[in-house]
Amino acid sequence: SSDLCEALAAMGRRLCTEYVDPVTLGAFTACRLIPLDKNPGVRPIGICEVSRRIIGKAVLSIVKPEIQQATGSLQLCAGQLCGLESAIHAMRSVFEDADTDGLLLVDAQNAFNSLNRDAALRNIRWICPEISTVLTNIYRDPAELFAGGDALLSREGTTQGDP
Repeated sequence: SSDLCEALAAMGRRLCTEYVDPVTLGAFTACRLIPLDKNPGVRPIGICEVSRRIIGKAVLSIVKPEIQQATGSLQLCAGQLCGLESAIHAMRSVFEDADTDGLLLVDAQNAFNSLNRDAALRNIRWICPEISTVLTNIYRDPAELFAGGDALLSREGTTQGDP
């Protein structure tokens, strides 16, 4: 309905332009916790509610150029046109080059769950201030993660699908 669209837009504008009391955002930042089998081990994946994903996508659609400018070529999934495809072609060229003796494949640890939120929020104020307020509102306090009937607090990392 148009009322729902207007309410989501108003909340998105508020999250982007003013600091909101984190106590009032508990339901908005809470996530379902889904265990993903990584064989070996399990990776916990936080799945946020639809309203949070809609607001996140709307925010990203507005500030995409600023995020691309801030990340440059370092983040291939920050809306860079064919970013991942370019990385694949670059690796293929290196692999097929006669001067290449070998390649080292490193399986990096789960970046979503290892990010230090305090450091990231401090850095984002300087690197990409356009999204600083919304990220501060979402990540300055731990979010509740619900698995079955239990709740855990998420103090580090980000939620997949978030700005």
